[in-house]
Amino acid sequence: MPLLVVGSVALDCVETPTDKRDDVLGGSAVFFSYAASFFSPVRMIGAVGEDWPASHTTLLEGKGIDTSGLQTIPGGKTFRWRGRYLPNMNDRETIEVHLNVLDTFQPKLGASHRDCRFLFLGNASPTVQLDVLNQAEKAELTVADTMDLWINIQRDELGELLKRVDGLVLNDAEAKLLAEDENLVRAGHAVRAMGPKFVVIKKGEHGAMFFSEHEMYV
Repeated sequence: MPLLVVGSVALDCVETPTDKRDDVLGGSAVFFSYAASFFSPVRMIGAVGEDWPASHTTLLEGKGIDTSGLQTIPGGKTFRWRGRYLPNMNDRETIEVHLNVLDTFQPKLGASHRDCRFLFLGNASPTVQLDVLNQAEKAELTVADTMDLWINIQRDELGELLKRVDGLVLNDAEAKLLAEDENLVRAGHAVRAMGPKFVVIKKGEHGAMFFSEHEMYV
């Protein structure tokens, strides 16, 4: 059963305490699609600019990922994120974000995409995520990803999205930011109460936490 993934496709600049790399393959749609390809057929939708290396598309297609929904915007530049990971390699700081083609990208689902029963809304503007959700009429399970950028600048739109998706995935710092609570257990329950049936909080080397209405797993 194919899984539809819509989200960011990026060229990242990543700094760690010991090294630095520029223009590496990144984006929530990329990471999720690559991981999911081990378990299910994946159809990926995203946008890139003319600076996008063809070798990255070849890599994805080599995993059997359907990239027919990956659009190259003429004259555009690919979404870029620059970040620094702290010594614990769990926490990170965003240094720069350049939305580039993502600033105006409006995904349009073709017939083969609208037929997918499982939808993952990778990191993107909540407004865009809502638009995709409206198009995916046959989706039976919908899960969204988000990040601090959207929590800070589109909190209201994110709130509308949370009322309509089945699940939300975010990291511990983002959960605390969204819930406005430094206690991660309370934050997890508070985010779930915003609408989704379940919430997954990523904790890096410590695994993840799962929250549903009556259960919590660590």
